[in-house]
Amino acid sequence: MDKVSFNAYEREVEPAYRDMIDKAESTVDIRHFFERTALAFLQETIGDRLDIKSESITFAPDSEQGYRLSPVLIESSEFQEIVDNSDIENILERFTDRAVKKYAHLDRRHQGKPEARINPTPGFQNE
Repeated sequence: MDKVSFNAYEREVEPAYRDMIDKAESTVDIRHFFERTALAFLQETIGDRLDIKSESITFAPDSEQGYRLSPVLIESSEFQEIVDNSDIENILERFTDRAVKKYAHLDRRHQGKPEARINPTPGFQNE
């Protein structure tokens, strides 16, 4: 059986997604942009075959994959068949890579900053 490709949809959403991720100002933004884009991707590509809900995919930057799928999807033989016969995992991996890299950058950049803003050191400008 030939693999099904969802690259056309990826090419359609990737420029806007890249722009959102690049302009994100917080790790919360990254989480929101990833989950919104990944959810829309799943709904558009396989939503006619499976019931895709907001909890179907969540951003999990500390996990091996960078995201988590709901138990309902993981346990679905139809979803597994789709994964085995398409490029869905590769596309989600590309979405995830961009988000995880930006998340890590923002996480490092903002460590300690909330306290610095609340209690600024006299005579110093905070970013």
